[in-house]
Amino acid sequence: MAKRSVKVNFLLNSAYQILLVITPLVTAPYLSRVLGASQTGVFSYTQSIANYFVMFATLGMSTYGVRVIALCGEDRAARSRAFWSAYGSQLCVAVVVAAAYLVYVIVVHAGGLIVSLTWGLWVLSAVGDISWLLFGCEEFKIPTVRSFATKLASLVIIFGFVHQPDDVWLYVLAAAGSNFVNMVLVWPFVRRYVDPYRPNWREVHAHFKPNIGLFIPVIAVSLYTSLDKIMLGSMSDMSQSGYFQYAEQVSRMPLHVITALGTVMMPRMVSLLTERRREEAVSALGTSLWFMLVCAFAFAFGILAVAPEFVPVFLGDGYDPCELLMVVMCGIIPVICVTNVIGKQYLLPSQRDREYTLSLIAGAAVNVILNLVLIPLFAALGTAIATVAAEVTILVVQVFEVRRELPLFTYAIQSIPCCFIGAAMCLLVRLTSPFILATMGLGVVSLILEVVMGAAFYSVATLLYCVLTRNPHYARIFGKFLLAGSDGSSSTRSPYFKKH
Repeated sequence: MAKRSVKVNFLLNSAYQILLVITPLVTAPYLSRVLGASQTGVFSYTQSIANYFVMFATLGMSTYGVRVIALCGEDRAARSRAFWSAYGSQLCVAVVVAAAYLVYVIVVHAGGLIVSLTWGLWVLSAVGDISWLLFGCEEFKIPTVRSFATKLASLVIIFGFVHQPDDVWLYVLAAAGSNFVNMVLVWPFVRRYVDPYRPNWREVHAHFKPNIGLFIPVIAVSLYTSLDKIMLGSMSDMSQSGYFQYAEQVSRMPLHVITALGTVMMPRMVSLLTERRREEAVSALGTSLWFMLVCAFAFAFGILAVAPEFVPVFLGDGYDPCELLMVVMCGIIPVICVTNVIGKQYLLPSQRDREYTLSLIAGAAVNVILNLVLIPLFAALGTAIATVAAEVTILVVQVFEVRRELPLFTYAIQSIPCCFIGAAMCLLVRLTSPFILATMGLGVVSLILEVVMGAAFYSVATLLYCVLTRNPHYARIFGKFLLAGSDGSSSTRSPYFKKH
């Protein structure tokens, strides 16, 4: 089975991640006006509850499964045994969790019976979720095409049927139903990668302990991605939950695209480190981190620059609190990029699960404590501050763990110029914004003009910096383009970007 290059896989995964970014850009202005902050809060609150059942159904399989499959390499027989035994362990847990969710819907159904019942499709999708098989085989084309189709179908449901606040359950159907269909569409491709195999109980049981070990970080992450919304909805009101939902959604949108490289790199890093090609792995990490931070600084400072105009144009009247929330939350973008590289591209492929888990537990603890203290005082703003503090805590712990293994100082120095370019871009947009608004007024056109101006400045400035300094990371990614004559233009092209 021939592997696609990291570049191709990154482009494929990025294509879907871009769709994930575009989707809320298209739907949020519509839904914010149709549903209102309160019903958006209901969606966010019930989704967070259903998400816990989904997490318990799959445990740490999204990471553990990829690693198990990647470790089999090209051995189809070993891959078949690993897949069916690992999926057997997932099935044992997922069926029980799905039944537990049904009991929850009947007895509790917080947020409404119909809404909670509809989220059950998402829980059922976890029973048959085997996307980790494809990712472990470095196959991203099938998931991308599949997800494109179901995401477009969900857009049809949203714009075709969600017309009033009571239609929130149809919005849930669009989200949960797309996950369920995604699960179903993967199974016809299983025979392409594995053969039928009936594992015995010992083989199935062997996966429980390591899988649960990787479930601990999943739970830790959920404390500041799902539990915080539940705490906010319980300790404040649904409107505050709705404000936070939109602010976080906008702030995390760029991460879908940027961290697509992390998803692609994980199975490749497993191969490099297993084959003891450490020098090549460290080089790959450096280029991966540089590229992700270049994008991260662009988006973080971009959100900071356009937030005052973005909120009223994008969300409409009544969402003024989202502006400050977005300004606070944009700080997580570069931080998460660094932890993605250290954690998911280095610690997990190195099977350093303990260190990775420790960092997430520390972040979760900080998040929960700060939420308990800050939500009663500042509501959604308190949750935003707690989220940023949690991400920074994770970064500090991970940096401490690998400080003697990776050239972190060198990585940081190489990325700092792009941070200054981003700050200059933000300053340029804010200084010119009064003139744009005075000439064109507040609206979609003026917002687009600000975005285009900022993006053009950042892109040109970064490109000039890379060319003038003959940046080796730029050379590895783009080869000789605009770097002709550079000593690094061809010799520094890293093998991990080539087709294997």
